[in-house]
Amino acid sequence: MMALVWLIDIVVIVVKILGGRTKVNPVLRLGLWLALLCVLAAGLAVLGAGFVLLQRYLSGDLDTTGPELPW
Repeated sequence: MMALVWLIDIVVIVVKILGGRTKVNPVLRLGLWLALLCVLAAGLAVLGAGFVLLQRYLSGDLDTTGPELPW
């Protein structure tokens, strides 16, 4: 439970930095924005791959008995 509180504190600090309410080095702010954009892009890629796999599974194109994935 305490780990969740720490995680929320970190998120609040990062949001304050990204929003400009906390004065930090501009390089740190730029790095945080780039990290956030990379995480969002990775999330969209995983979501897209999940949709492709779901579509292949529902259409019967995905062999679920094989040991390897289609890619």
